[in-house]
Amino acid sequence: MRRYLLGVLGTIFAAMALSAVFSPAVAATATGTVNVQWHILPVINFTLTPNYYSGYGAVLATFGTQASPTHGPGAPATVDFGKTLAGDTYLYKYAAEINVTTNDANGFYVYGEAATELTNATDDSVYPISNALYYLPSGATSDSNTGFTPGLPFSQTAGAPGAACNSDSTTPPCTITYTAYPMPIVTSPTSSNTYYYDYQFKVPPTATTGDYYVWIVYTVVGA
Repeated sequence: MRRYLLGVLGTIFAAMALSAVFSPAVAATATGTVNVQWHILPVINFTLTPNYYSGYGAVLATFGTQASPTHGPGAPATVDFGKTLAGDTYLYKYAAEINVTTNDANGFYVYGEAATELTNATDDSVYPISNALYYLPSGATSDSNTGFTPGLPFSQTAGAPGAACNSDSTTPPCTITYTAYPMPIVTSPTSSNTYYYDYQFKVPPTATTGDYYVWIVYTVVGA
């Protein structure tokens, strides 16, 4: 599906995947000179919800009154900025809710990375993701962010993306295999937390006309 505007158009289909990684914890007890140890496998329950609150969608960064957000023609479970113009900045409200509970008393880490560069599915051109897609904290039911609110850039992974990451199809989901974990986007000292995010899309000024996509993969690891 191709979508056009007058001038150069960049659109983003920001699909999201999730994974949960379990790391062993050691518990011990001692009686006299006898020491008994056993291993407990932490259980991590991890839910990722795109478009988690009513009014989700993208809006152009403008001064004064903001327009109502709109969702592009992609599936409701995707973050689709719809029609965007090269060189402009867009805010996507209520993009992602991350809910984590675990029995790990030390808490957990959340990693969020782009599996590939920002890719134009129409002509296969690519653009650095760190200059294009950003995340910023949102609220569960209210959101004061605008397209001018500072965000943090997503990094392109140094891990090994799965084959599905090279396609704009939502099935099968994209995954990342790590040999060493990157810096987490969230460090939770408690066993339960929920996080809410908006996304910003700063369309590259040199973006060619076409449909753009990138997989953002979230991974949760027990501390």
